[in-house]
Amino acid sequence: MKLEVITHKCTGCRICEIACSFHRDREMNPVSSSIMLHRNEKKDYFGVMIKREKEVFLGRPEGAEVLLPGEKAEGAGASSKPIVMREACDLCEGEDFLFCVAVCPSGCLVEEGGAS
Repeated sequence: MKLEVITHKCTGCRICEIACSFHRDREMNPVSSSIMLHRNEKKDYFGVMIKREKEVFLGRPEGAEVLLPGEKAEGAGASSKPIVMREACDLCEGEDFLFCVAVCPSGCLVEEGGAS
């Protein structure tokens, strides 16, 4: 199972970051989240980064990109660096559901295969 991101639906609310941190620490502190929102001001959109075990998934309207250790996304600035220092997504291990998917009001986060 993986998270799928439908980036054109993202409104930038950041609720996914809060939900992920609650799963990890039972408190609302987005610094511990495996999900991080980024904003591309030149193109005026939000993108979603997910720290995975051996990669960082970057979901954005022009297409998804998977970054391996040491790679840098085109246009990525200093604001994207904190994601590599965070713990990888464990798909809400020990929980009955994926917190970020359950709380996403726009439906941009879905379990793989659940997108329509």
